[in-house]
Amino acid sequence: MVAVIGRHMELKRSGRTWKGNCIFHGEKTPSFHVYPEDKHFKCYGCGAFGDVFAFLQRLEGKEFPEVVRALAQEVGVEIPESSEEDSAEARARRKERNEVLAASDAAARYWAARLSSRFGAAAREYLEGRGVSEEARLRFRLGVSAPSWNDLVARLKEKGIGLGALRRAGLVIDREKAEGVYDRFRDRLMFPIAGIDGQVIGFGGRALPGAGAEPRGAKYINTPETLLYKKSRVLYGLDLARESIRKTRTAVLVEGYLDVIGLHQVGVTGAVAVCGTALTPEHVELLGRCDCREVIVLFDGDPAGLAAPAKAAAALFPAGLSGKVATLPSEGGKTDPDDYARAHGRAGVEALLAAAVPLSEHLIDRAATRSCGPIPREAPLEGKLAAVRELEPFVRMMPEGLARSVFEDAIARRLDLDPAALRAELAADRRGPRPASPGPARGAAGPVRGATPEPRRGVGRVRLVLPGPAADALGILAAFPELGPVAAEEGLPQMLPAGPLAELASDLCKGPVATDEALARVQAGADAVTARRVRDWAGPGRPPAEAAERELRRAVVKARVEAVRVEQDRLLALIAKKGAPLSEELGTAAQAAARRRADLERRLRTLERSG
Repeated sequence: MVAVIGRHMELKRSGRTWKGNCIFHGEKTPSFHVYPEDKHFKCYGCGAFGDVFAFLQRLEGKEFPEVVRALAQEVGVEIPESSEEDSAEARARRKERNEVLAASDAAARYWAARLSSRFGAAAREYLEGRGVSEEARLRFRLGVSAPSWNDLVARLKEKGIGLGALRRAGLVIDREKAEGVYDRFRDRLMFPIAGIDGQVIGFGGRALPGAGAEPRGAKYINTPETLLYKKSRVLYGLDLARESIRKTRTAVLVEGYLDVIGLHQVGVTGAVAVCGTALTPEHVELLGRCDCREVIVLFDGDPAGLAAPAKAAAALFPAGLSGKVATLPSEGGKTDPDDYARAHGRAGVEALLAAAVPLSEHLIDRAATRSCGPIPREAPLEGKLAAVRELEPFVRMMPEGLARSVFEDAIARRLDLDPAALRAELAADRRGPRPASPGPARGAAGPVRGATPEPRRGVGRVRLVLPGPAADALGILAAFPELGPVAAEEGLPQMLPAGPLAELASDLCKGPVATDEALARVQAGADAVTARRVRDWAGPGRPPAEAAERELRRAVVKARVEAVRVEQDRLLALIAKKGAPLSEELGTAAQAAARRRADLERRLRTLERSG
């Protein structure tokens, strides 16, 4: 254990233990201790605790099975599979994964070499004009693709990369009217996108100014969804930012690849970017693996940038992660974060980040200004109600309890409203729309007005413990009520807290419930985010009938994985609180939870592969 941890941080013997400055947070006085006899570590500064696998998981952001296999391979220990079938399946999965990684790595290396050659002169000139140094270009492994339609296949064939691997990596596209393939990325500045462990899993390509290969092509194109690249689960630059995030507990969220590079160049190394999508719960989970406690949103002043904080709130609020908004100055027109970094340097950017306002305050100010004008307290009632309506979805995103109460109080102060009256108004809205006449439509007002405060408390638990997958499963079941026996077999009702959602799932398992009625019951018993997810899966996002059963099982298994993860976090907190020596009861419970999670994740991979 000392040998493994010692490879990543300096340890010095101190009696029967070893100690050093914790790698997970910045400190000058050693508070990180390794206990070889008890086979665990503990940091008395930040609370990090666990065995060697927990250390590597926390450090590298990998799942438990990945860490175990990597460490076993390193020390020459063979891990037997649970059965011959699993062994063959696992080998095939690893082979496919390794082929995609090899193809992506080879493409990145080839394009980087091309950028450094005479063929990259125009791209280097563009990067110099954008203030990207050679050091940053090499660190971020930038490259340039050829204008030819058939360059990559021939080049990588020399490296032993087959056509199948290129297809699976999303690097080539099949021709529609003829046999063969063509390069997806042509005459573009290439930005390799790496996973948290630094391995290239995808690419972003920017059209070069004056490039003639695709005069009508999109400015940016990305790798399509592949076995490894899922845009909702990857953050550009996280592999290079994770140590800074771990030490400062803060991530800076920007919009573009060059924004990340520009901030890193001036020393703001906690910057990351989404890849063509809004911030998602999966992104928040990735940041959580880096021990991130706060996200500062730093976008430019175009419409997409102005909408970014509201979109980020949908992922940050339910997770309980602190958010802030740093506003770029608008004098002189639109300014990108990388432009600002070049003009003002590290000190200027850090001053901008230090002045960031809490995300909740930003949302309140924006709604109040838009609906009530410069002095919201003096605005007419209609303006204040309009601001409340705009803020209502964000209130619902907040976990019930202290966080939501403080947010409601802040809204009341800003608009000069009575807090109790505001809470009553929002609570009435959560119970559903008021009927326009004494005779509401059948099947709508009954369930909506029948909601009670007690089940609403359960909604917070669903959002915290099962933020998305359980809602997805419920939506699929509402769209395909004939899958009730499958949902019962997977135990969907038991995955939901006692209340209206669990009752609905139970009813759907027993027999068909009309989709409209099911959605009305969800609207009555769920927060806005959960209700919207259910509606999406039951409506426009519903899977094809032939894939519905697999998607239902996959969603339930993902919900169970999340539940086990929460249980592991609870056990880890208990272990950290009690300290050494580790009690046998807690150790056994932690090991059992790890085994359950590994089994569930193995099954989840099987379900995803079958699709």
